[in-house]
Amino acid sequence: MVSPPNPNQSGSSAKQSLEAGLAALKQQDYPTAIALLESVTQTAANQPSGIRAQMGLVAAYKATGNVKKAIALCSSLAKSPNSQVKTWADRALTELTPPRPPKPPENKPKSAETPPETGFVAFDAGTKPPKKSIGSDRPTADKKTGFLPLEPAVEPGNAKSQPISPPPPPPTGQTSEPENSTETAPDTEISGENSSGSPTDIPGVASPDTYQLTWREAGRAKSPRPLKPLKLLEFRLQAVASAIALFFLARFILQFLLTNTNSLLVQLYIFTRLPIFAPIQLFYRDPTPFIQMVFGLLLASSPWLIDALLKLFCGIETLRGSVLSKHSKEASRVMRSYCTKQNMPVPVLKLLPLNVPVAFSYGCLPRFARIAVSRGLLEQLTDDEIATIFARELGHISHWDFAPMSLALLVIQIPYLIYWQVAHWQERLCDLMTIEFFRSAVKFVAAAISATSYGIYKLLRWPMLWLSRRRVYFSDRTAAEITGNPNGLTRALSKIAIGIADNIEQQKQTSFFLESFDLLLPVGVGQAVSLGSAALHAPLEQILLWDVSNRERNWLTVNRAHPLLGERLKLLALYAQFWQLETELDLANAGVPEQPRKGKLSLFKSILEFKDSKLFLQGAPFFGIPMSLAIVGVLWLIGGIFSRTSIWQLDWLWGDRSILWGCLPIGFSIGTLMRINYFFPDIIPRETTSPSLPEILSNPESLPLDAEPVRLEGQLLGRSGMSNWLGQDLILQTATGLVRLHYVSRFGYIGSLWPFLFKETTRPSDLIGTSVVATGWLRRGATVAIDLESLRSQGGRVSDSGHPIWSAVLAFAAAFWGAYIIIQGPR
Repeated sequence: MVSPPNPNQSGSSAKQSLEAGLAALKQQDYPTAIALLESVTQTAANQPSGIRAQMGLVAAYKATGNVKKAIALCSSLAKSPNSQVKTWADRALTELTPPRPPKPPENKPKSAETPPETGFVAFDAGTKPPKKSIGSDRPTADKKTGFLPLEPAVEPGNAKSQPISPPPPPPTGQTSEPENSTETAPDTEISGENSSGSPTDIPGVASPDTYQLTWREAGRAKSPRPLKPLKLLEFRLQAVASAIALFFLARFILQFLLTNTNSLLVQLYIFTRLPIFAPIQLFYRDPTPFIQMVFGLLLASSPWLIDALLKLFCGIETLRGSVLSKHSKEASRVMRSYCTKQNMPVPVLKLLPLNVPVAFSYGCLPRFARIAVSRGLLEQLTDDEIATIFARELGHISHWDFAPMSLALLVIQIPYLIYWQVAHWQERLCDLMTIEFFRSAVKFVAAAISATSYGIYKLLRWPMLWLSRRRVYFSDRTAAEITGNPNGLTRALSKIAIGIADNIEQQKQTSFFLESFDLLLPVGVGQAVSLGSAALHAPLEQILLWDVSNRERNWLTVNRAHPLLGERLKLLALYAQFWQLETELDLANAGVPEQPRKGKLSLFKSILEFKDSKLFLQGAPFFGIPMSLAIVGVLWLIGGIFSRTSIWQLDWLWGDRSILWGCLPIGFSIGTLMRINYFFPDIIPRETTSPSLPEILSNPESLPLDAEPVRLEGQLLGRSGMSNWLGQDLILQTATGLVRLHYVSRFGYIGSLWPFLFKETTRPSDLIGTSVVATGWLRRGATVAIDLESLRSQGGRVSDSGHPIWSAVLAFAAAFWGAYIIIQGPR
């Protein structure tokens, strides 16, 4: 397969240039250093290596007398969300900018003196501080939450938040900083007599080996000003629409299964003439009344059914008020006051005896609502943080989104429990059987049922994904408004993500509870895997940079149940600034500003511009479907023209619906083939990289299409046995965090479920718990994952994956299917 030019393949050369440039800087070979470091900044501007190169350039420019360029670079670095980089840039700017001479006294009030370069206005204790807008002169309402800062003033003492990360250990032989110092980066020599240290002492991203996570413990608002009211009517209508979409999808799946089951029975009956294979007449009936009855029963009994599920599989118990007050008196007070204000009963409290920090609400009506929290959440979060989580769940109940989500949870639990229990019980049955033929038969049938059920579970989640993401914004905002503590909620959500990742590392797998209840959790398990584990090795601002900066991030969350964690924490930081609070994380002003358009583009030019973008190639298979409609329109037009002439050979094209239906899969096929080389570039061993997880997360421009070939080492985590035969739970535990792995057998799902048919004996699940080397293509989207090419254990066992093969197979199958529809013609 011919590989197209891939900008990520230059990562190793950029690192080499960086090292050579810093070495030249150390030797005071400034022209060489500038040439090398400028090349790195051009190819990796927003990556850690590019940031370090810019820091080195500051020192080189200063040494060569080019102070203006040094100041410009420092000003750019001072806007970085990375606290270490920001601190370093501020110090460098202080050294680069000469002190202004004092002005002679004038007969003006002291508060009116405004230095022309900074615009700073000094004020006395009784003078009101100047107002400073957040992000722009006139803030606009957020599209997702409706948040509109009315007077986004920032207190002078909090205008610039202090860094949260502690200083790295000092180099050998140097005096350490005081323990109470809040600085995070050592001074870097720019030049001058008073400078000390090496000119190449450039702090990049925090070292994973030395970083320690600490919290600012930023404050809260005592009397928060009200935010703009939420549009709950529109939100509730959309929630009802999501439930209706779930109903029709469930009906379609059930009817499909019943129809195909009878078709299979008919074929078996014709072949064997055995009465046992006679088609079931009940399966021919319309399943709509049955689905309506099931949905109604599930919704009405959702509190007690979910209670029973959690009691059976988790041992849930009642959470007494005294126990809650012991951990968080504020949570008890918040629940009583808010429920009284909203005129609704206090929800029933449940305790999950689990160490993972989670909380969720469920039920059908507010009077029957439950809030379940885990023991891990009560033990790992502080008093005020627990209160913000309870406030989130109260928001779900008052917004009424907890009812359709409870219904959806029970609906998707049906196929998920079948998948889980079939995989579990087949192992027990096989252990009791001594005849190999029966053991193989049981495995064959159980694998088919378990895999099909898991696919249905994934499919049934789709109608509720939009509601699941939308409701999170609303509940976060409600919690911040109830408690006046957006900083506490920031810490709580971050700790939950860290706790979920820690639980996966301890359990060596993703528990069935976390996966099946993912829709209701405060933080998505998929995001928590990488972000939660990387938070112990790098500052949160650094690893959340993609979430707030990537221009295509909203498109890449459509298949996720939770919005991006960084985006949520940024909104909480904006709430904190609106209430004139110091922010827990420096995310309020983070992000890449939208570049202004030079002029209004025509529709044709806009299409051409979009066609050349990465997003078009990323979604080419799906954009190919509407593009095929344009081809259908052209063919119909040709048929219409010829139908009005004496040329009758092509008049059949006019209004032929088989062309319409056939071109849809053909458009999907063309789009898949367009991007396949970009999606799966050739993996050349000497060009593969081994980036750390913080480095992967801190690149704000990466997309799944970039497909960087990587080679990572670590321990393979995941579930064992049949429940992981399709690679549902494959996680690589590296030295700097957890990374999801995607696997497809070279022989497709058949090769994963029944490898003996193709003499393929090694599944990834067979390597669980061992040290492995994973080679594949890095995908950075809403989550981080690697599409595997191969998985090799230390013992020499290899499991090969077939992602490029099956992408090509899928494309050609869609093309042949579309051609077949067109050839068959209208019916």
